[in-house]
Amino acid sequence: MGKGVKLWLIWLAALATGIYGTSLIFNGITTPQHIDLVYGIPVLLMGVWVTGNIFASARQMRHRFKTSSH
Repeated sequence: MGKGVKLWLIWLAALATGIYGTSLIFNGITTPQHIDLVYGIPVLLMGVWVTGNIFASARQMRHRFKTSSH
């Protein structure tokens, strides 16, 4: 499997993690099950962290490609 496909799969998993974390937080705020906040916040932050790292890596590779082609 190519690096690009792996990156897309990791990014989609990170987005799904962020969506799941958001739903846990919403459930913890709107229902009496406040324990969901304990699980939801780290899950959401994990998804945001992975997505941010992927975007930073893609930006770095784009910058390297642009500078090496000139």
